[in-house]
Amino acid sequence: MLMRSTYWSKCYLAAAFVLITLAGCGKEEAATKDTEAKAKEAAGLVTGQAATDEAAVLAKLALADELDGTADKIIKRCPGCGLKMDGKSEHATEVSGYTIYFCSGSCQEEFAKDLTQSILFLEIPKP
Repeated sequence: MLMRSTYWSKCYLAAAFVLITLAGCGKEEAATKDTEAKAKEAAGLVTGQAATDEAAVLAKLALADELDGTADKIIKRCPGCGLKMDGKSEHATEVSGYTIYFCSGSCQEEFAKDLTQSILFLEIPKP
């Protein structure tokens, strides 16, 4: 009788060990998936808001490009000054296939702090 009880105790301990191990693996897998999702988000591979922002940025850049009368993917007016002053080629920045001219290095630096938000909040004046 004593041997049977020892045997079953060992079986219960082994089963408990297996269950604890499996439960730990699930948590590790969930943590790995969470880490992968954050990495994709940081890399800009997440669809949804990032894709919407990119489309809105491209639309704003296209409108700003048309202000000089030509759609050549060169924005010649300084977005840091509300697209009211002419920019200079020596203060140029490349964004999503568009070249943007700024009037000065300080306008370029300020605008570049958060390019996406700067472009999204840019008000396009009426031509």
